Amino acid sequence: LNPDGVYSGHYRCDSNGVNLNRHYSNPDPILHPPVFAAKKVVLHLHSQGLLKFYFDLHGHATKRGCFIYGNSLEYEQQIVNVLYAKLASLN
Repeated sequence: LNPDGVYSGHYRCDSNGVNLNRHYSNPDPILHPPVFAAKKVVLHLHSQGLLKFYFDLHGHATKRGCFIYGNSLEYEQQIVNVLYAKLASLN
């Protein structure tokens, strides 16, 4: 969600110097348009019952692969949550 920043060599910030990862709670359509649009789509799909899960994948500039952040859920759901991450790491 940060093509202009990455193109300019900024991995965490957009071309305006804003770290978009810090604005998912309350994105502004003018200041954070990629995050605002993505959140709007995700919320719409969720409201229609079409969203099964959401991935927040991150890469690291100096390490191979990627890492996954997940939610802390109730016990049985957390098992599936952690199991998915483990299976993804094996592939």
